[in-house]
Amino acid sequence: MTVARLPLTAYLLVSGMVLGVAGMLSASPAMAQQGASCPRFGPVEVNVQFQVAKLQRDYTRPLAQLAAMPGRAPGPAGASRGHIMGLAHAKYGEQSQLGALFQPMGDGTVCGAAKTLNVTFGFQERIIFVARELPQGSCIHGEVLNHEMKHIAVDEQLLREFGPTIKRRLEGAISQTRPVRARSQEQALGAIRRPIEATMRQMMQEFGRERERRQAQVDTVAEYERVSRSCNGEINRYIPKGKSRL
Repeated sequence: MTVARLPLTAYLLVSGMVLGVAGMLSASPAMAQQGASCPRFGPVEVNVQFQVAKLQRDYTRPLAQLAAMPGRAPGPAGASRGHIMGLAHAKYGEQSQLGALFQPMGDGTVCGAAKTLNVTFGFQERIIFVARELPQGSCIHGEVLNHEMKHIAVDEQLLREFGPTIKRRLEGAISQTRPVRARSQEQALGAIRRPIEATMRQMMQEFGRERERRQAQVDTVAEYERVSRSCNGEINRYIPKGKSRL
């Protein structure tokens, strides 16, 4: 059995915003035919594991450094000129391994079919940042930290809800694949991988859109104003009045 590692798809997000999406590879379909005089290869085993990286906390970065972090969310309308007091950073994605079986056909071609698909999906890195200017143990430090924890809670809830869908959709996609006849194992494997990658790419896009929508419900102007007014205006000791932002 040949095992191919599908490309890692990683998404870097800060405060609920997607920074980027790594590209997915596609093999050329030339000379690859599904089910053309190929033998039966048996059922495909699909295994999905979920990953939630240990939450880290970093209170060492100053306001200016948080504001310059790549992928930082712009925040809701009306809050764009404030300082960044805290960030919830997360990187999520999937990594897959596809096992395939191959049968030489005696005419220089080869038949191939999927045998196993192992997928790991979830959050690969999670860090909460609170600006260094906010003293640890202070009331305002706690308020900002609690706000960032809301972003973490959103991520965990979404993964719980979305997780069962992944295996069902992958099983559906792989059930539609048929043995492939091609000039080489590499060409056959590319044709087998293509619908699986397309399904995973679509699910990652759906996950990202829903995550962005839910995180935006946490980062509202009203929430920013609430935290700014909390602790009897303690935030004004550390940053200019009227310039606070989560």
